[in-house]
Amino acid sequence: MTACLLVEPKAALHARFAAFALACALALGGSAATAAEKYELLGQPAPDLVARGLTGQNVRLSEHRGEVVVVSFWSGACNTCRAQLEALDRIAKTYVSAGLTVIGVNLDDNTLRAEKFARAQSVEFQLLVATAKNTGRDFRVDRLPMLLFVDRSGVLRVAHREFRSRDEALYVRELRTLLDE
Repeated sequence: MTACLLVEPKAALHARFAAFALACALALGGSAATAAEKYELLGQPAPDLVARGLTGQNVRLSEHRGEVVVVSFWSGACNTCRAQLEALDRIAKTYVSAGLTVIGVNLDDNTLRAEKFARAQSVEFQLLVATAKNTGRDFRVDRLPMLLFVDRSGVLRVAHREFRSRDEALYVRELRTLLDE
């Protein structure tokens, strides 16, 4: 249970957030749907990401040019993140031979919790811990889990800011398009 759920019921929290999001969207002259879905870095080169693997090796996003890369930002305190990582593992196993690379990047301040969570996952792709405090800001991560698809030339093409089990099929369709380019 998160701290915000202790303060007010989940339905009330969602209603307040929805009203706030709508007010912000309308104040900016847009619609609520476009404001909620817009990710300002789409179509731009991905910032270079440096993160440490559980065995101590550093991994850079720029090392994977020529591959389609899925970057999943996660937290050790996020149950939805666990479900998304499991879905991504299934996808990674299927499409690795087509040039797909999946990496999971933890943004927790608590490195021990992050490493404990990562070791408990049964995924075959790399789970990393962000080494720079500005990683979340560089990628404009505003909620977890957050998922980004980077094309073979290093450009951010797709962003997802939440996960539901039915999203796995959508991920596959979007990734197949990028892998076929």
